[in-house]
Amino acid sequence: MSKFYEKGVRFERDLVTRFWDNGWAAVRAAGSGTVSFPVPDVLAVKGGRVILVECKVTKEDKMNFKKAVLSLKKFGLIANAKAYLAVKFLRKEPCFFDIDDMIIDERYTVSASDPCLSFEALIGQQKTL
Repeated sequence: MSKFYEKGVRFERDLVTRFWDNGWAAVRAAGSGTVSFPVPDVLAVKGGRVILVECKVTKEDKMNFKKAVLSLKKFGLIANAKAYLAVKFLRKEPCFFDIDDMIIDERYTVSASDPCLSFEALIGQQKTL
């Protein structure tokens, strides 16, 4: 198993744990990238709300995720779920990008400096000042 693959798996597992720690039911779809149809890395559910997450880990400051976004959108439409791209840039907190916004804007490349949602904002528990 490559070190890069292990970091991705760890990110997915950590995300599942964070969902559970915040009162959500969540599962990781092991091998989601090896099947011929779209499958999200993480699926989380709470009170009828369903979130799909495609997780990516990168050493790069900028990457294009068009294929992953379009694939996840297909699953989200079938499941009637909200879908996000989660990117873990080197030495940064995970960034969550709403794939609907990415598709509307036709912007599939994200960078470490782009505005994004925090995990707390994603689950609706963002603290206010």
